Amino acid sequence: MSPESPVTGALLGERYRLDELIGRGGMAAVWSATDTVLGRPVAVKRLHAGLLADAEHAERFRREAMLVARLSHPNLVHLLDRGDDPEGPYLVMELVEGENLKTRIRRDGALDPEDAARVCAQVGRALAYAHAQGVVHRDIKAQNVLMAPDGAVKLADFGIARLMEPDGQHGLTRTDMLMGSADYLSPEQADGRPVDARTDVYSLGILLYECITGSLPFRGEGFVAVAMKHCSEPLPDPRAAAPGVPDWLASITMRAAAKDPADRFPAAADMVEALEERRMSTAPLPAVPPGADEDTARRPRPRRRARRAVLVALAVALLGGAVSAGVVLIDRGSDTPVATAPGPLTIAAVRDYDPQGDDDAENPDQRGLAVDGDPTTAWFTERYRTSPDFGGLKTGVGLILRLTAPAVATQMVVTSPTAGAGFQVLGPLEAGRREVLASGTFTGAEQIIPIARAAPAEAVVLWITSLVDDGSGGFHAGVGQVELRGVPNTT
Repeated sequence: MSPESPVTGALLGERYRLDELIGRGGMAAVWSATDTVLGRPVAVKRLHAGLLADAEHAERFRREAMLVARLSHPNLVHLLDRGDDPEGPYLVMELVEGENLKTRIRRDGALDPEDAARVCAQVGRALAYAHAQGVVHRDIKAQNVLMAPDGAVKLADFGIARLMEPDGQHGLTRTDMLMGSADYLSPEQADGRPVDARTDVYSLGILLYECITGSLPFRGEGFVAVAMKHCSEPLPDPRAAAPGVPDWLASITMRAAAKDPADRFPAAADMVEALEERRMSTAPLPAVPPGADEDTARRPRPRRRARRAVLVALAVALLGGAVSAGVVLIDRGSDTPVATAPGPLTIAAVRDYDPQGDDDAENPDQRGLAVDGDPTTAWFTERYRTSPDFGGLKTGVGLILRLTAPAVATQMVVTSPTAGAGFQVLGPLEAGRREVLASGTFTGAEQIIPIARAAPAEAVVLWITSLVDDGSGGFHAGVGQVELRGVPNTT
């Protein structure tokens, strides 16, 4: 590693001193830093070293700088500077003290309705400004909403934003279209249609739902399942999940997150106006029966043709060669299934696995984060200082996933915040060794990994074989979420 590797105390551009690593995602790390020329705190965002050779990631990072540089609004995180050094590009941004909205909701639950309206109105004002400059954010989510102690709200992370093009010429690749979180994904993003400002309005509607209920409206086994629900299932009435939500706020939420863009607010500014005036935005809402289950009482059955179209679009956009990857899609609108897809297997326990270490442990306090259903929380390996190969101390570390009963696992679904790290899927210990069932490299997004094993087993190992630069002079790898799919052993 070169002396210019990002470590505490390093000076970038002979000006910005790195003070503390404060955030890490699948693509970049964020440091609190000091501008030694102006004597002010700043934030420095650096692309992970392992992604520098990837032209797509490098271009996305460069594009973020170009887009954010043209934007200046009180509710947007400001870009102050950009630069390059031997370790790659970096962005210098306004440092917002406080926490993100996701952290607050997880800790405190739903926001007070008035506070939720205030927060989302500020996000909406930022979007209205960005849209006026011709920029669609495309990744509105609670993690990207920063809450300052003085009550100010700032929208961050334009890493996958795009310029709005005239006449529907959006020019996006299939990969671009499905970047971002499935939890807030608009139907047009999910099925590959052109996006415009109303795409961000939809995501803001989902964010408002989360603010007033304390939870997301759609859950599912992985990215595809959640994206399908955004395409085919109407938004549940938030009053069913949180009876204290006022009618005017429920109506704004449901209009913003309408499936058809034509049924939404035509612009973010219109949604902001409705929030600030506390105005009903749809026809009077029906009363919610006490204890009503919105999944059964309020959702019409999706049309078969529409559901099939969503499946096909997602298969093309997300998986490409889905058949070769071992992914089988089912047309549930047909009487005859195309094939039998693997089902989820229940993980009874997870254990950190370090058979070549001194204490046989590898961050045991974090291991539950790999199976908590939230890919934004993660188990990380310990920090190794010398090289990506564990400094020659061991061949790897990992997690043992133990099932409730022996089963044939045919797929592992894994999300990692450390793109570029290597892994293997190992079978149970037999005759002193574990069979390698699959291998690959983490992409930073959800991956579906075919597993080559015919016999039932009670445990599978996710084995980390190589690490990536952690942005602070060391190496590590992480697992945000891991699931197993397959055929339960019923014999």
